[in-house]
Amino acid sequence: MSKLPGKMTRKQHWVPQFYLRHFADSSGQLHAYSRQKGSFFRTNCENLCSMRDLYEVEHADTIGDVTDRFYAQNLIEVKLSELENRIAPLYDRFLERQKEDQREGEGYSDGKAAVCELAANIIVRHPISMRADKKCSREAAEELLRNVHLTPYELGLLDWSGWRGDSQAVVELAATATMLFSNDDNVPVNRIRKTFLEKRFSILRAPVGSGFVTTSMPMLIIGPEDDSYDFHLAYMPLSSEYAAVFSDGPLFPPFVRLDFSGTEFMNRVFLLNCEHWDVAISRGSGPLEHAVRDWSQAASAKFMREKSTRDATAGSYLSTP
Repeated sequence: MSKLPGKMTRKQHWVPQFYLRHFADSSGQLHAYSRQKGSFFRTNCENLCSMRDLYEVEHADTIGDVTDRFYAQNLIEVKLSELENRIAPLYDRFLERQKEDQREGEGYSDGKAAVCELAANIIVRHPISMRADKKCSREAAEELLRNVHLTPYELGLLDWSGWRGDSQAVVELAATATMLFSNDDNVPVNRIRKTFLEKRFSILRAPVGSGFVTTSMPMLIIGPEDDSYDFHLAYMPLSSEYAAVFSDGPLFPPFVRLDFSGTEFMNRVFLLNCEHWDVAISRGSGPLEHAVRDWSQAASAKFMREKSTRDATAGSYLSTP
């Protein structure tokens, strides 16, 4: 069987729609800005942070756009939907508890754990991460399976799943499933989640009439740049009204009410320092337009400084006897 029962989901999101809905207005629309096109637009949650067949594994012998070109198609998408269905109620309830000024107890701790799990999951399932991991799994596929002896029963299961003797597809799917769903403490998604859980946790609240901006990579992480999965500080907008800060030390109190300038500062810092975003998102047009304006001005100033440095270096080189 080459696919799971039911309709194939082609538009696959790396940022869950339940998260995006917390930045939608009363009509379910999002205000957005495309970094590539340099333009503002409005759309719904389904149309953002998605890619066609993002989690699918293609058979090595596929030619053209045939309907059965994927191995165990929709498997990862279905498992991610199950994960999101478990996290979403805890996440939603956590935000409700903030409005009720309830910041302790089981519901709070479960909600914080859901925030950390969502953060780790988004990092690992981002297209950049997926491409890197798929490339590694393809390179390792043939060498791995040369050293693996499959029993007749195991071969029968693979044939049932639509394997076609395709070792590359098997390893690629197994690597993706392990990366996203394994309970092994050493798997990156679990190490990242554990790091988030161990940090000091603060909630920021935006004032009425303002709001937090998020992006297609909805978190900012600062150092250290190594393979330890640790960091000094992370910032993640949780909704248009709330954001979370994870830090080594007491950077913020457990709960902070920001004013307009404080919220604009966080939005500005986020867009300037967040890597790999291509779309910025907000409930209202005002916060988004202000954040994009500040980001654009700062980016232009940085470009001019770098150009001036390059020109000075080139001039010095040309004038050297």
